[in-house]
Amino acid sequence: MTNDATVPTEEEPNNLIIWLDEHIGDSNWCQQLKKAFSTQPDPKNPIPVGLSDNELVEMLVSEGHIPVHFEGVQFLLAAFKDIGSCIRCFYQNQHKRIFFITSGSLGKQAVPEILDRLKDTFTDPVTEEPYMFIYVFCQNIEYQVEWALEYRNYIQIFNFEADLLARMMRDMGDYFLTESKRLLDESPPNNPAAQHRLTWANELFQRYSKMEKVPMKAELDEINRLLEQVEEELRSSSDEDD
Repeated sequence: MTNDATVPTEEEPNNLIIWLDEHIGDSNWCQQLKKAFSTQPDPKNPIPVGLSDNELVEMLVSEGHIPVHFEGVQFLLAAFKDIGSCIRCFYQNQHKRIFFITSGSLGKQAVPEILDRLKDTFTDPVTEEPYMFIYVFCQNIEYQVEWALEYRNYIQIFNFEADLLARMMRDMGDYFLTESKRLLDESPPNNPAAQHRLTWANELFQRYSKMEKVPMKAELDEINRLLEQVEEELRSSSDEDD
């Protein structure tokens, strides 16, 4: 596979959310989803600062991305109103793990083009199974079914922001948990990187559980067990270095 998203050991986010929507700069549009993103919090203030519409507009103008917290977890966020700029961003960030939000109207054109050119971006490099990390947000799902059917292994369609937000949290948590296990299976285990991803998975599962009012006991118990294992190995390694 050509797309094997690198996994750095440091805390710098290597995960990118790309958001394509012609109305994204409208302050009244997708308010709940926007509130899920926050700028880097002040170390002296544990309450994150919400991502402002002005910052989104600046992103649209610069065609760049900024570091954000998505429900408490570090990501990069890039926002676009046109398909050409969006696809350029995909090409420039093939080494990152991408989660893609798109409107139905733009997704109808963008998704086929992206999956034709960059299908590896949404393919697990180990299992070669598709990632369902394309989230289509629209007002009427029926209008999207005809074109989306061909790409059903890659996309999920929503007409409620809360449902999309919850699904993304669950998918991201599952992804980070899987990545952490693979890092621990390396020889030698990549404990620092695994620890970051286990922490992120824990945060996302906790928030998903609270939002959807569903228990995540099995997943959270597994994460806690793995975190204890990682922390013990990191302590042992530190003692050996002393």
